[in-house]
Amino acid sequence: MEPKITVIVPVYNVEKYLPECLDSLAGQTYKNLQVLVVNDGSTDSSPQIIEDYVRRFPDRFAQLNKPNGGLSDARNFAIGKAEGEWIAFLDSDDWADPEYYAKMAEVMARGADVVVSDIEYFYENGQPSWIMPGLNPHVFDSPVKQAFLSPMFAWNKLYRADFFTRKHYRYPLGTWYEDIPVTMPIFAQSQTIGIQHEARIHYRQREGSIMSVTKSERLKEIFPVMKQVRDQFAEMGLSERYHDELEYLHIEHLRLYGMFRFLRSPLTSELKAMSDAVMAEFYPNWKKNPYIRNLGWKDQLFLKTFGSLTLPLYKHVIH
Repeated sequence: MEPKITVIVPVYNVEKYLPECLDSLAGQTYKNLQVLVVNDGSTDSSPQIIEDYVRRFPDRFAQLNKPNGGLSDARNFAIGKAEGEWIAFLDSDDWADPEYYAKMAEVMARGADVVVSDIEYFYENGQPSWIMPGLNPHVFDSPVKQAFLSPMFAWNKLYRADFFTRKHYRYPLGTWYEDIPVTMPIFAQSQTIGIQHEARIHYRQREGSIMSVTKSERLKEIFPVMKQVRDQFAEMGLSERYHDELEYLHIEHLRLYGMFRFLRSPLTSELKAMSDAVMAEFYPNWKKNPYIRNLGWKDQLFLKTFGSLTLPLYKHVIH
């Protein structure tokens, strides 16, 4: 019999998008699939939509109800109800290809601890979609290192359930960056990380989604998350082994893509000062990181000029 996969879908006020997500799960070719749909205190018609799918597909869908607590709280609530040997997550405004979990299971069955897939970014405004590789294609010496330099999303992965049931990983509450301090240590403790390119998660980019909105105070949440990751790797005794990879994670979130968000914020000066302080204390030689050479020329230019421009000039150049 196929190992059971539990897919956890947190739901909060997504009546417009939820049917497409649940249709994609109802149509999965993998048969032994448990879908836990968590109504996280929705005030729109999402609970009724979930009830309809549970009625129509009782062997696949189950509805869990809880007061609103956010994405991480909903995931954690469902983890305790999961029956599967393998666990996956899917956001309620995204959807999966019909053979997605079957293809993930094929790789998992060959002995992987985690399997990663590619992602299609889909834009509602008509902007062309594009594919992000699940694992960084420029790193060849280790699949684990490849994973460290890849998207940290929870939902384009299939995990051995015991990372959550025996090792008790849970998503931190109340932060934008909840996936990083769970995905990173799971990768570090994995012997084998698999990749499949044949089926994808479709990641909807919509107005009003969490990461599409620059809320200045929330941008600060990346700093305690980075500290949590540093502490995790120190506790595991892996800080030196994965120094370059941890450094690159900080470059990515505090110097590169994170800085694009910082520059759109009224708190730019404060955020840049916080970023400078972290990099100076923990990664003073970050410009020599070996993975920078794998970036595109625009990103490399961004990083090379970052440290030499004053903030007003820097903002003028960027804008």
